[in-house]
Amino acid sequence: MSVAEIEAREVALEPGGGGLWREAWSRLRRDPGALVGFALVGTFVLVAVFAPFIAPEDPRVGDLSRLGGTCCPGPSAEHWFGIDQQGRDELSRIVYGARYSLLIGVVSVAVGLSLGIIFGSIAGYVGGVVDSVIMRLTDVMLAIPGLLLAIGIVAMLGPGIFQIMVAVGVTQIPIFTRLMRGSILAQRDNDFVLAARSIGVPRRAILSSHILPNAISPVIVQGTLALATAIIDVAALGWLGLGPQDPSTPEWGTMLTDTTRYLQTAPHLAIIPGVAIIISVLGFNLIGDGLREALDPKLRGRG
Repeated sequence: MSVAEIEAREVALEPGGGGLWREAWSRLRRDPGALVGFALVGTFVLVAVFAPFIAPEDPRVGDLSRLGGTCCPGPSAEHWFGIDQQGRDELSRIVYGARYSLLIGVVSVAVGLSLGIIFGSIAGYVGGVVDSVIMRLTDVMLAIPGLLLAIGIVAMLGPGIFQIMVAVGVTQIPIFTRLMRGSILAQRDNDFVLAARSIGVPRRAILSSHILPNAISPVIVQGTLALATAIIDVAALGWLGLGPQDPSTPEWGTMLTDTTRYLQTAPHLAIIPGVAIIISVLGFNLIGDGLREALDPKLRGRG
């Protein structure tokens, strides 16, 4: 048995050595902000999953006779969130809209996260010309505001849900790439990496088994925060008319498209989807802030 294996076994047997993620989870459970974030996001997820059982009506089907010649009846005992300009129940559309926002946000961040980890890992570990090429392309993408880049991609691909996923995901790639590269560089010359090289461990195995597990924490935190940004970007693209082209689609951004003309007579059409977006974004931001504090080496020794 090598000296490194003996030391690793001794560290594993030390009392209280629960590991980075167990310690982070312990800190998260004592963070009131993170708990509020988990509660908000958990409610958001439950609403999305059980939308058919929660929504009182079909969100796509309206009844113009409900309008009574005016637009649009506000909250009432029968319709808690009121009725939109097509006679559709606003509560049902908000509930089903959670599905679209959650799906688009998660898929978009997954695209940016996965590609960013790949490119950042290659740039940070291989270095040289490969690093320079990837980083210069990343700099070019970061020079363009994310929302403008997403608008350009959707304009090129055409409006729609899939196109929004791709566009928002692409705007996330340079952020994760730069963050992953920096984290890899910080881990690349550590003693455990040098020890693995000295005993002939393949470079690919060193990267996947030794460096990545220790470098992934900041990227996961950024991924949580990126979910909040993705939801806002998706809503913005939907509001600009670049989202689903079927106006009956219960997506929060699309629901805001035609509400400006009704701000005086039916403000609930803009307020309720806006509040839904704010609550979901707040939840992800609180979780992200909690994770950042829990995984920050400067803060782990406190409390």
